[in-house]
Amino acid sequence: MASTPRTKGELKIVASADLHDLGANESPAVSYAWSSWHIGLSPRILPWLAILGLCLLRPNRCLQAWLVWLPLLAVTGIGAGIHHWLKIDDPGFRLFVQLLPTALAFGWTASLLLVPLALRPTKPARFPFLLLGLTVFSLLELALGYDWKEETFVDVVCALALQFMVFGLAAALSLAGRSASRRFTIPRLLGWLVLWSLVVWLALAVPPVSLSLVGNREALYGISGAIGCCCLISLLVTLPFLALAAAVPRYRQRLQQMAVPPQPAPEPAATVQRQERVLA
Repeated sequence: MASTPRTKGELKIVASADLHDLGANESPAVSYAWSSWHIGLSPRILPWLAILGLCLLRPNRCLQAWLVWLPLLAVTGIGAGIHHWLKIDDPGFRLFVQLLPTALAFGWTASLLLVPLALRPTKPARFPFLLLGLTVFSLLELALGYDWKEETFVDVVCALALQFMVFGLAAALSLAGRSASRRFTIPRLLGWLVLWSLVVWLALAVPPVSLSLVGNREALYGISGAIGCCCLISLLVTLPFLALAAAVPRYRQRLQQMAVPPQPAPEPAATVQRQERVLA
């Protein structure tokens, strides 16, 4: 049995036997996805420990705050279940079904847990907070939960797709929160989020689609399909967290604080009457 020692990547095992006068005989190669992570404390558990650490912060030390695990476990479990059940050995399929949804779910979870510490009711910087929170924890999960190989095309697509998804979701959620600020409800926010997601992703699709027009139609179809999948995945991952906000008042308040810009406080009635007298 001959094989090349590797610490990570695809391991091919071939059984061979020397039959002397009949010559050498080898079996078909058997591939095995070898990972460098050990059975002990795997780096893949670090994103989960980071979420656990955020749950232990003072604003999150209550039962309602810990309910944020439900949508996170739902997204990761559904993605892993679909990939395991269909058993499609395609890196692109696993990318869009399991890796990107899981990474985006970690970004959503961390952002909701950090709202009381990072945002004040009068602070208008919603989009930078969304972009930073989603980016840091999504990349943390993707970097530690994905078997990176030696600069393959799928690795590049995976990293770029996640960045596009994070930026598109942060921009669409900020615009949706501004549009639903006068009468904030979860269904109203969801409607505006779907609308602004289409607008944002159409805007993001202009540069790559324009470049693909120079090439062949197959490239155009591939880029259009990838952009459509990214938009759909970002919306589907968002649904469990919007359902959590609709069911738990604490997270409804945090979602409103995270997406809706602060409204100017109404002036006291005495001040208004005094101004009217001055004008009169």
